This record gives sequence, C-alpha cells and structure tokens, in this order.
Amino acid sequence: MKNNLLLTILLIQVSFYAQNVIWQDDFENPATWTLNATIGANGIDANNWVISDAEGGVAAGNCGVASNGNKTLHVSCQGAWCVGSGATYNAGDGGLGFIDATTNKRAFTSANINTMNTGVLNLSFDYIGIGQPGADFGNVVYSVDGGSNWSVLQAINSGTTCASGQGLWSSVVALLPAGCSNISTLRIGFEWHNDNDGAGSDPSLAINNVKITSPVQPSVTASYMLSTDTPCLGDCISITNTSTGSNTFAWDFGNGQTSTLQNPNPACYYFPGSYNVQLIACNGINCDTSVMAITVQPLLTGTLNVTSTGPYTWPFNGIVYTASGTYVDTAANVNACDSLVTLNLTILTGGINDLNVLSSKKIVRITDLSGRVTVKRPGQILILYFEDGTMERVWIEE
Repeated sequence: MKNNLLLTILLIQVSFYAQNVIWQDDFENPATWTLNATIGANGIDANNWVISDAEGGVAAGNCGVASNGNKTLHVSCQGAWCVGSGATYNAGDGGLGFIDATTNKRAFTSANINTMNTGVLNLSFDYIGIGQPGADFGNVVYSVDGGSNWSVLQAINSGTTCASGQGLWSSVVALLPAGCSNISTLRIGFEWHNDNDGAGSDPSLAINNVKITSPVQPSVTASYMLSTDTPCLGDCISITNTSTGSNTFAWDFGNGQTSTLQNPNPACYYFPGSYNVQLIACNGINCDTSVMAITVQPLLTGTLNVTSTGPYTWPFNGIVYTASGTYVDTAANVNACDSLVTLNLTILTGGINDLNVLSSKKIVRITDLSGRVTVKRPGQILILYFEDGTMERVWIEE
C-alpha cells in the first residue's frame, strides 16, 4: 500500500519591502485550530489532521525528522491499516471494500484574524508533502466571514523528497485576495482530500510556521507651510507642501475651494472669520492628515464728517486740507490690515464782499473770535451775528 500527497507549488508573491507580521502560528498551541471539519465524504478509515511533533518541524531546506519537539499540523493515518507515524496517510484499498480511506477534511484557525488597517497581505508557510496529483492533495483555503464560507486560495502541489525518503521542508508565499484586508473576520485553513484508490506516496502533508504579513510601507507625514495664518480680508495665502512619503494629496481650504495638486494655487478669502486648512496625504496604503487654522482679519472702515472755518489738518494722516471735498486714506491697523477712512470736509470760506450775501438774514454785528467788534479784513476768522439771534463763523480768504 502506498501513502501519498500532491503538493502544488504556490505562486510566490515577492515583496521588496520589509514585512509586518499581522498574525502567525507555529502550532505549539493546538487550541488555536479546529481539526477535521468534514467537507465531503469520509470513509471509516479516513485520514486525520493532527498537531504533534510526530512530524517535527525543521527549517526550510532540511529533511523531515520525527519527534524533535517542534509541533506541526499534518495529515496522519488512523485505523488498523496504518503504517508509520507523522505525515503518513492511508491511500485506501482501491475500492476492494476492506479499507475505505476516502478523506475530505479541513483544519482551520479557531479564532478570527484581525487585518484592519492593512493593505497587501501575504500568506506564508513551510510544508512537506508528495501525495498523488489530482487524487490525493491539499488546498490552502480562507474565509472572510469568520468561517461560514470558504474559498480555495490554491492547491498545494508536490514537494521534494530527500535521498532518505523524507520530505524536504520548503517555504511558499501566496498573495491573499484584497477582500482579506481591512477585516476582523479572516480565517485560514488547510484541506486534505484523498480518493481511496490505493495509489500515492508519503509524506502526506505537513504545515508549519504559518504567517500573514503585510509589506511595510514608507511612513507618511502630512505637513505644509502657509504664507500667513492671519490674512486680511480679500487676501490670498500661498501654500507650500512639505509632506514626506506621499504621492497623492487632498486639500480643503475651508472656503469652498479644494485641490488635489501637490502644491495648490493660492487660497483666497473674502469674508472675515476662522477657517481650517486641511491636507490628507497618502501613499496608496497609508495616509496622514494635517489641519491648520487661519483667521481672516477684517478691514476697518469709517467715515468722518468735518466742518471747518479754515484750513483743516486731518489727525489721521497729518495732511492740511484747504478745500472742501471727500478724502479717502488708508493705514495699517493693529492686525496689519488696511484701515479705510473717509473724510467729508466742508470748509466755510468766502471773500469780504461775500459776507452780505452769505445769508438772507441781516448781519447786525461782526466780531473776531474773542468777541471784539472788528472790521472785515482778509485772512481772519469772523463771527457774524444775525438779527434773528443766530451766529455763523467764517474764514475770510481775501
């Protein structure tokens, strides 16, 4: 009677990044695995998944040994017809009826594996096994819903035997589907199938050092510099991106403007108040966010109405005005934004000969500012007294 396993060489996903270990098991704690779940017909002498050091684990590239204290998950025969121990199996009686070793069983992780916040995932493990192609073989399987449904990742093809007949331990790495990333309900398993035709070669299948890893991506730091964080109303701020490890950018300037440029166009603000400038920088897997607050300063405005009886010196700018009119000037306020002030100036002026027509009211007396009666001379301020008791102060130009 021949005992067997067919191992399919898994597609190897080579990563040039260092690897983060998301989950691993070396089978030293059997309670983490559920063994011999039925996935099809099983004969009375069906082979069993076992965790023990009967097929001892050794480093890849070395021949198998038994009872070395390093436990592995392996397929072993059971019943009166068993020969040997470790990764050996009963290939059946070829349908003669005295041994039915038909086997369809799965061993899988008992607890869910959390892969949240991960990107690309690789499954790696060490194995030995021969079997019979297409008849006695193993599969690598996975479940994304906590074991309710299972999918075959790949079949495990025949490995290599040493001159001694023992299996040669080898390592494989397989790429897990994208749906295995960013979930908390991943499970991993191995299946064994054999058809009772009596053909096949030991070793059966042994698994050791199962790992799920994710390539270590360069860290991402989102950062930028603003030309100012206190712009004046109507100003635009320039932004310089200083992020590292990223190649995509999402900007939100808080004013309704967004951008995906590495260095965006200046952001303009037309209403006073507080705004948040946000940058999300990513490298395809990892992202980082930076937020800076800015305060848009208002422009200060005001209007001053002045009536003068002669040349007027505006304290705002120190300029002397000798003619009536509207004057606008600017100056920096405490926030370094412009203050806009408007002066509506009225200068009461007139010639000596204009006094009698200044008003329809009759002038009864003219004095200087001290109240002394005076004559009408150019270049002086006079107070005019009218017959109705009112007064006017005028500047005599000529």
